[in-house]
Amino acid sequence: MRSASEFTEAGKFSFKKFFEHRKFSDCESGKIAKQRNKSRESGNSLIEFAMIAPWFFVLFTGVADAGFATYGLIAVQNAARVAVLHGAANATTASDQAGACALVIQELTGLPKIGSGFSSNCSSDPVTVTVNYCDGTTPCTGSTTSVDSGPAAFVAVTYQLPHLFQLPFTGLTSITRTAEMRLRDPLP
Repeated sequence: MRSASEFTEAGKFSFKKFFEHRKFSDCESGKIAKQRNKSRESGNSLIEFAMIAPWFFVLFTGVADAGFATYGLIAVQNAARVAVLHGAANATTASDQAGACALVIQELTGLPKIGSGFSSNCSSDPVTVTVNYCDGTTPCTGSTTSVDSGPAAFVAVTYQLPHLFQLPFTGLTSITRTAEMRLRDPLP
Protein backbone atom coordinates (compact mmCIF):
# COMPACT_ATOMS: atom_id res chain seq x y z
CA MET A 1 0.00 0.00 0.00
CA ARG A 2 1.28 3.44 -0.80
CA SER A 3 1.69 6.14 1.72
CA ALA A 4 -0.05 9.47 1.55
CA SER A 5 3.28 11.23 1.00
CA GLU A 6 3.52 9.78 -2.49
CA PHE A 7 0.42 11.76 -3.52
CA THR A 8 1.53 15.12 -2.24
CA GLU A 9 3.27 17.90 -4.10
CA ALA A 10 5.00 20.53 -2.03
CA GLY A 11 3.09 19.45 1.05
CA LYS A 12 -0.34 19.53 -0.67
CA PHE A 13 -2.43 16.51 -1.63
CA SER A 14 -2.57 16.08 -5.43
CA PHE A 15 -5.68 14.54 -6.91
CA LYS A 16 -3.92 14.32 -10.26
CA LYS A 17 -1.26 11.99 -8.94
CA PHE A 18 -3.86 9.98 -7.05
CA PHE A 19 -6.01 9.39 -10.15
CA GLU A 20 -3.02 8.72 -12.41
CA HIS A 21 -2.09 5.93 -10.09
CA ARG A 22 -5.58 4.45 -10.32
CA LYS A 23 -6.47 4.16 -13.97
CA PHE A 24 -9.70 2.24 -13.73
CA SER A 25 -10.18 1.95 -17.48
CA ASP A 26 -6.93 -0.03 -17.82
CA CYS A 27 -7.83 -2.45 -15.07
CA GLU A 28 -8.62 -5.85 -16.55
CA SER A 29 -11.19 -6.60 -13.91
CA GLY A 30 -12.99 -3.35 -14.78
CA LYS A 31 -13.20 -4.32 -18.45
CA ILE A 32 -14.47 -7.75 -17.60
CA ALA A 33 -17.12 -6.35 -15.28
CA LYS A 34 -18.33 -3.99 -18.03
CA GLN A 35 -18.50 -6.82 -20.53
CA ARG A 36 -20.41 -9.00 -18.08
CA ASN A 37 -22.95 -6.23 -17.52
CA LYS A 38 -23.44 -5.74 -21.26
CA SER A 39 -23.99 -9.45 -21.85
CA ARG A 40 -26.46 -9.61 -18.97
CA GLU A 41 -28.37 -6.63 -20.36
CA SER A 42 -28.58 -8.11 -23.85
CA GLY A 43 -29.79 -11.39 -22.34
CA ASN A 44 -32.48 -9.54 -20.46
CA SER A 45 -33.54 -7.76 -23.62
CA LEU A 46 -33.82 -11.05 -25.49
CA ILE A 47 -35.97 -12.59 -22.78
CA GLU A 48 -38.21 -9.51 -22.61
CA PHE A 49 -38.64 -9.57 -26.38
CA ALA A 50 -39.46 -13.30 -26.33
CA MET A 51 -42.15 -12.67 -23.72
CA ILE A 52 -43.74 -9.69 -25.48
CA ALA A 53 -43.49 -10.82 -29.14
CA PRO A 54 -46.49 -13.23 -29.08
CA TRP A 55 -48.72 -10.51 -27.66
CA PHE A 56 -47.67 -8.07 -30.36
CA PHE A 57 -48.31 -10.75 -33.00
CA VAL A 58 -51.84 -11.37 -31.69
CA LEU A 59 -52.46 -7.63 -31.44
CA PHE A 60 -51.37 -6.89 -35.01
CA THR A 61 -53.25 -9.86 -36.51
CA GLY A 62 -56.36 -8.84 -34.57
CA VAL A 63 -56.11 -5.29 -35.90
CA ALA A 64 -55.65 -6.57 -39.47
CA ASP A 65 -58.60 -8.96 -39.11
CA ALA A 66 -60.79 -6.18 -37.69
CA GLY A 67 -59.79 -3.98 -40.64
CA PHE A 68 -60.84 -6.62 -43.15
CA ALA A 69 -64.13 -7.18 -41.33
CA THR A 70 -64.87 -3.44 -41.20
CA TYR A 71 -64.11 -3.05 -44.89
CA GLY A 72 -66.38 -6.03 -45.58
CA LEU A 73 -69.22 -4.52 -43.53
CA ILE A 74 -69.05 -1.26 -45.44
CA ALA A 75 -68.79 -2.97 -48.85
CA VAL A 76 -71.73 -5.32 -48.17
CA GLN A 77 -73.92 -2.43 -46.97
CA ASN A 78 -73.09 -0.44 -50.11
CA ALA A 79 -73.82 -3.47 -52.29
CA ALA A 80 -77.24 -3.92 -50.64
CA ARG A 81 -78.05 -0.24 -51.21
CA VAL A 82 -77.04 -0.38 -54.88
CA ALA A 83 -79.08 -3.55 -55.44
CA VAL A 84 -82.20 -2.16 -53.76
CA LEU A 85 -81.83 1.10 -55.68
CA HIS A 86 -81.88 -0.96 -58.89
CA GLY A 87 -84.88 -2.96 -57.63
CA ALA A 88 -86.86 0.12 -56.60
CA ALA A 89 -87.21 1.35 -60.19
CA ASN A 90 -90.50 -0.52 -60.76
CA ALA A 91 -92.34 -3.76 -59.94
CA THR A 92 -90.48 -5.70 -62.65
CA THR A 93 -86.99 -4.82 -61.43
CA ALA A 94 -88.08 -5.31 -57.80
CA SER A 95 -87.88 -9.07 -58.31
CA ASP A 96 -84.88 -9.09 -60.70
CA GLN A 97 -82.51 -11.52 -58.96
CA ALA A 98 -79.95 -11.62 -61.81
CA GLY A 99 -79.68 -7.83 -62.08
CA ALA A 100 -79.30 -7.41 -58.32
CA CYS A 101 -76.69 -10.19 -58.23
CA ALA A 102 -74.62 -8.56 -60.98
CA LEU A 103 -74.67 -5.21 -59.18
CA VAL A 104 -73.73 -6.79 -55.84
CA ILE A 105 -70.77 -8.65 -57.39
CA GLN A 106 -69.65 -5.45 -59.08
CA GLU A 107 -69.73 -3.64 -55.71
CA LEU A 108 -67.92 -6.44 -53.86
CA THR A 109 -65.11 -6.85 -56.39
CA GLY A 110 -61.85 -6.53 -54.53
CA LEU A 111 -62.92 -8.38 -51.40
CA PRO A 112 -61.22 -11.70 -50.66
CA LYS A 113 -62.80 -14.58 -52.65
CA ILE A 114 -64.32 -12.10 -55.12
CA GLY A 115 -61.96 -11.01 -57.86
CA SER A 116 -62.55 -9.36 -61.19
CA GLY A 117 -63.23 -12.73 -62.86
CA PHE A 118 -65.71 -13.91 -60.22
CA SER A 119 -69.10 -15.04 -61.49
CA SER A 120 -71.99 -16.52 -59.56
CA ASN A 121 -75.76 -16.66 -59.48
CA CYS A 122 -75.59 -15.41 -55.85
CA SER A 123 -77.33 -18.42 -54.35
CA SER A 124 -74.34 -19.94 -52.50
CA ASP A 125 -71.13 -18.91 -50.70
CA PRO A 126 -69.30 -16.55 -50.69
CA VAL A 127 -72.16 -14.24 -51.79
CA THR A 128 -75.88 -14.78 -51.34
CA VAL A 129 -78.41 -12.24 -52.58
CA THR A 130 -82.14 -12.44 -51.81
CA VAL A 131 -84.53 -10.14 -53.63
CA ASN A 132 -88.19 -9.68 -52.62
CA TYR A 133 -90.96 -7.56 -54.03
CA CYS A 134 -93.46 -6.35 -51.44
CA ASP A 135 -96.69 -5.01 -52.86
CA GLY A 136 -97.81 -3.68 -49.49
CA THR A 137 -100.09 -6.61 -48.62
CA THR A 138 -97.57 -9.48 -48.70
CA PRO A 139 -94.77 -9.53 -46.12
CA CYS A 140 -91.26 -8.59 -47.23
CA THR A 141 -89.50 -10.46 -44.45
CA GLY A 142 -90.99 -12.64 -41.78
CA SER A 143 -94.40 -11.26 -40.95
CA THR A 144 -93.87 -7.56 -41.63
CA THR A 145 -94.79 -5.63 -44.75
CA SER A 146 -92.86 -2.64 -46.01
CA VAL A 147 -92.27 0.26 -43.65
CA ASP A 148 -95.14 2.38 -44.95
CA SER A 149 -97.26 -0.58 -46.21
CA GLY A 150 -96.67 0.52 -49.80
CA PRO A 151 -94.96 -1.33 -52.65
CA ALA A 152 -91.25 -1.77 -51.96
CA ALA A 153 -88.16 -3.66 -52.99
CA PHE A 154 -86.24 -5.59 -50.35
CA VAL A 155 -82.67 -6.94 -50.78
CA ALA A 156 -80.59 -9.01 -48.36
CA VAL A 157 -76.88 -9.57 -49.10
CA THR A 158 -74.75 -12.10 -47.21
CA TYR A 159 -70.98 -12.31 -47.63
CA GLN A 160 -68.92 -15.17 -46.16
CA LEU A 161 -65.65 -13.80 -44.74
CA PRO A 162 -62.48 -15.84 -45.37
CA HIS A 163 -60.36 -17.11 -42.49
CA LEU A 164 -57.40 -14.76 -42.79
CA PHE A 165 -55.63 -15.78 -39.60
CA GLN A 166 -56.02 -19.13 -37.89
CA LEU A 167 -56.29 -17.83 -34.34
CA PRO A 168 -57.66 -19.98 -31.51
CA PHE A 169 -60.81 -17.88 -31.17
CA THR A 170 -63.57 -17.45 -33.72
CA GLY A 171 -64.83 -14.09 -34.75
CA LEU A 172 -67.12 -12.72 -37.39
CA THR A 173 -67.67 -15.34 -40.12
CA SER A 174 -70.40 -13.81 -42.28
CA ILE A 175 -71.87 -10.38 -42.89
CA THR A 176 -75.55 -9.89 -43.71
CA ARG A 177 -76.98 -6.50 -44.59
CA THR A 178 -80.49 -5.64 -45.75
CA ALA A 179 -81.95 -2.68 -47.53
CA GLU A 180 -85.52 -1.70 -48.32
CA MET A 181 -86.72 1.05 -50.62
CA ARG A 182 -90.14 2.15 -51.78
CA LEU A 183 -90.78 1.72 -55.50
CA ARG A 184 -90.22 4.92 -57.42
CA ASP A 185 -92.70 3.88 -60.11
CA PRO A 186 -95.30 1.61 -58.49
CA LEU A 187 -97.16 1.03 -61.75
CA PRO A 188 -96.26 -2.31 -63.39
